[in-house]
Amino acid sequence: MFKYILLLLQILTIVKSQLTPTVRTLHDTVLIDKKLYIFGGFHAPAPNSTIESEYNLNPDDRFFYLDVSKPFDTSSLPWTPIPNNEKDLPLNFLSSIITGGVSASIGGVNNDTIYFINNERDKTLPPVLTFSTKDNLWHSIFQQSILGDRPIGRNQIRPITDYNGKIHLLTGFSFVTLQGVTRNQGGIIVFDTINFSCVVKDADISRLEYSATLLPNGIIVYMGGKTSDGRADTDNFRIVYLYNTTDNTWKPQPTTGDIPAGDHGTSSVLGLDGFRIIVFGGLNSGNKLLYVLDTRTFNWYEPNVSGKNPTIKRFDHSANVIGKYMVIAFGSGSDLDFSYRSNSESDVLLLDIGNSSNYVWTNYFDPNAVIPPQTTSLPTDSNSTQYNDNSNNNKKNNNNNINPGVIVGVVIGVIGIICIISLSIFYYVRRRKTGKGIYEKAIPTPSNSENIIPIPSDLELTYGRK
Repeated sequence: MFKYILLLLQILTIVKSQLTPTVRTLHDTVLIDKKLYIFGGFHAPAPNSTIESEYNLNPDDRFFYLDVSKPFDTSSLPWTPIPNNEKDLPLNFLSSIITGGVSASIGGVNNDTIYFINNERDKTLPPVLTFSTKDNLWHSIFQQSILGDRPIGRNQIRPITDYNGKIHLLTGFSFVTLQGVTRNQGGIIVFDTINFSCVVKDADISRLEYSATLLPNGIIVYMGGKTSDGRADTDNFRIVYLYNTTDNTWKPQPTTGDIPAGDHGTSSVLGLDGFRIIVFGGLNSGNKLLYVLDTRTFNWYEPNVSGKNPTIKRFDHSANVIGKYMVIAFGSGSDLDFSYRSNSESDVLLLDIGNSSNYVWTNYFDPNAVIPPQTTSLPTDSNSTQYNDNSNNNKKNNNNNINPGVIVGVVIGVIGIICIISLSIFYYVRRRKTGKGIYEKAIPTPSNSENIIPIPSDLELTYGRK
C-alpha cells in the first residue's frame, strides 16, 4: 500500500512540474546557463487591473524557463517552474503591465543575474530588482544605492547588455529624469549592473518595439520599430542606426539590397559567423518571414530556407541564439491572433542557422549539435563599420582570431633560438675545460614534435536579451 501511495505522489509531482504556459506577447527572455528564462507578457487586447490580477494568480505562468540542457521536440517543450516561485516572485514590486511593464536583461560580475528594470510610473517601487539564477533569490535595488539617474524600463524596450555589464535601454517616449529634466525625445538609458550607476544620454532615434543586435565590436545595430503614437517609419530598415557603446556615438547607416518595408515587433539575432543579422517576423504582411543583413556591406537579402515554414508570421515575440538554433518564443499574429496553436504549431519555433547558406526550420533541438565552421574572413574595406577596431572590446576578439599556424611558428622559432644559445654556451664551457672543442658528443635538442598548448579561439556569439 505504501508503495502505491509513493508512486501516486511521484506522479502528482511530475504533473505539477509540467507547465503549459499561456500564449503571450511583449514578454522578456534571458538566457543563462542553459535556461531560457521567460517573464511577463500578456494576451488580452486591452489589459486592465482585473485582467492583470488574473494573470498574477499563477506566478508559475509569469516567470518560468525552458530547459535547453537536453534534447526536445517542439511538440513537447521542457517548460520548467522556478523553485518556490509561488512564494518568492515579488509581483507587487514589479511594474504592472497596464503601466508599461518592465525590461529584463542579463548582468552582474558573473553574468548569472537577471536585472528587472521597472518603469517610471510608480515612484514607490524600487527602480531595479534582481534575480540570482544561482540560488533563485530576489533582491531590490533602491535609488539611494544607484549613482546617477533612475533607470527606466518597459516591455516595449529591447534591452542590450554590452561586454562590460552595462544595460542599454533605447526609449521611445518622453519622461522626466531624477533631476527633473523633461526629455520629450526620450534618449538612451545606460545602467551599469556592476557598479550600480546610471546615466541618460541623447539618442539619434526615439522608438519602441524595435530590434537591437550587439556586434562583436561593441556596436549596437538598431532597426525597425515605431514611434510613441504607434506609427512605423517606412524607412526604418532602409537606414539602420549604429550606436557605439564605447564612445557614445551614433551613425545612421544606409542599406542596400532586398530591403524590408517599415515594420515593428520584429526580432533580430546575430548569426554564428558574427556579422550576419537575422531578422524574423513583424506585423507588415508585405514583408517576408526572414531577412538577413550582412553588416560587412550592409546589404539585405532573403536567405535560403528549407523545412516547414510557420503558419503565422509572429510579432512582439522573442528570439535568442542557443547553440546552432535561433529560438523564437511566443508572439502573435495581427490583432493578437494566437491561432498558431489551433494549427498545431508550437509556442517555440526553431531555425537551424548552422549553415549560413541554407537555414532550416526544424522541430528538434539538440543541445550537443556540432556547430559547423563559420566563414569569418574580414572585408578589405577599411570603412566597414562591423570590424573597425574602435573599441577596447575588440582586443579580445582580435586575439581570438590569431592564426594557429603563426602561433606554432613563433613557438618553434623561440625554442630553436634557445637551443642554439644553450649549445653555444655548453660547447664554449666544455672547450675551456677539456680542450676538445667541438669533438665532444653533441647534446640532443628538443624535438619539434613537442606538444604545444593551443590558444583558445572560441567566440561567444550568444548574448543576453530580451
